[in-house]
Amino acid sequence: MTEQQKNMLLDWMRKVHQLEYAHRYESLFWGKVHFWVGLGAFALSLFIAFSFRFPSVESEEYDELFWILKHSNFVAVASTVVALLAGYQTFTKPSEKSELHKITGSNYEKLRHNIEMVLTSEFNEIEFKKDLESIKLEWDSLDAINVDPKFFKQGKDMAKSFNKYPEELGFLPAQQ
Repeated sequence: MTEQQKNMLLDWMRKVHQLEYAHRYESLFWGKVHFWVGLGAFALSLFIAFSFRFPSVESEEYDELFWILKHSNFVAVASTVVALLAGYQTFTKPSEKSELHKITGSNYEKLRHNIEMVLTSEFNEIEFKKDLESIKLEWDSLDAINVDPKFFKQGKDMAKSFNKYPEELGFLPAQQ
């Protein structure tokens, strides 16, 4: 393996590492969205269910209460919020997005390990080209799921923090 080939593989590994972390971060984000939206809907629906046990208020005091504190208004507004939260989860499917990004991150991790095996093994030129083509095919077969630019940047920063990779596209000859 030439130095240029090694740098190209390291560049590929850096990109794969970035995408691996970006998908992991995206997965964690959607997992948190699923948890907090679900918990909010659950807690609010429990509050609605037990609202009939609120202390009774004299009619004169009831008329003085802020509008949302009146039981019928509270139940209507809170039920609408629960319905909105449930609808949000139904249509955005944060748990499915979280799982999809988790699986994609794992697939990138497997690809990265394959690149590491090629980088640390001795091959003749024919075996090396065969393994290089295998890595390329595996990378091409991965689902191209978009990640939020914020998570891509976090993944890029994480991969950069390892200080193991050469300059991006450093294997290409300099253009004049």
